[in-house]
Amino acid sequence: MNRQFRTNFLHSALACPLCGSTHTRARFFLPGSGVVYRCRECTVEFISPQPDEIQLKKLYSESYYAAWGISGQQDNESTRAMKKATFRLRLALIRQYVPPGRILDIGCATGYFLEVAEEEGFKPFGVEFSAYAAARARLRFGAGAIFQGTLEQSFFPNNSFMAITMSDLLEHVRSPSTTVTVAERLLNPTGVILIMTPDIGAPSRFLMGQRWTHYKPEHLFYFNRRSITWLANRCGLQLEHFERSKKALNLSYLHTQFGVYRHWLLTPLVNMAWRLAPKNLRNRNFYLGIGEMAVILKKRA
Repeated sequence: MNRQFRTNFLHSALACPLCGSTHTRARFFLPGSGVVYRCRECTVEFISPQPDEIQLKKLYSESYYAAWGISGQQDNESTRAMKKATFRLRLALIRQYVPPGRILDIGCATGYFLEVAEEEGFKPFGVEFSAYAAARARLRFGAGAIFQGTLEQSFFPNNSFMAITMSDLLEHVRSPSTTVTVAERLLNPTGVILIMTPDIGAPSRFLMGQRWTHYKPEHLFYFNRRSITWLANRCGLQLEHFERSKKALNLSYLHTQFGVYRHWLLTPLVNMAWRLAPKNLRNRNFYLGIGEMAVILKKRA
């Protein structure tokens, strides 16, 4: 990004893609991406310019899952067990509101969440943009259960799901309002939507600033409680539950993650911890909040 281009962006007035307000402010340049803007009305942060379709398809190819420690048809059992432990927390939250039924995971990746949902009595369906990940999920659940593409392109009937989940998804989509509006249409009138996404109101965001680990080129939007509530209301939903969420993690996964997404401080610290830890502890899960929110949305009465 040349100097003149950077200067033009810093002084340009952009309309917020979420609420339409022109009261936006350029905050900083994200390496390998565009400019992070903040809307002063709804408080969402967003990237401009967004990557084009060619960039996105390249980004979400098989190499994207190297940070999970998987490639080809070879799974990583440590990562699989870790992610399923996180997803059991999400299912436990969902089951506080609805009984098992048809469930749709948007951004289902290779299907770890759907495995847990099926184990707990739900009938699993998924949507996945990555052709590689969707193909792997179809091997497990069948072609009819997994739609490869975006939610907006999918074929599912209205009012057909008791629960819809978006775990680490909303920050990736081009238009959160469109995605959540379609999800609201697919949701049973008594069902719930669970969203898990980075929270710019989290303490880690204030401590790390521009070096926050969730600032990545593929993350197009960043929410806090105010902006996610605004989005829900716009799409015919209401915020039922908000929490600062935790994830299951282990040293092997963090070692791989921070090898791919290098961070000036955390990469050397994790590398040191991984080297010093006994081998039998590297894959042991622990639970940690890493700056994300989990929210439950319901249709407005």
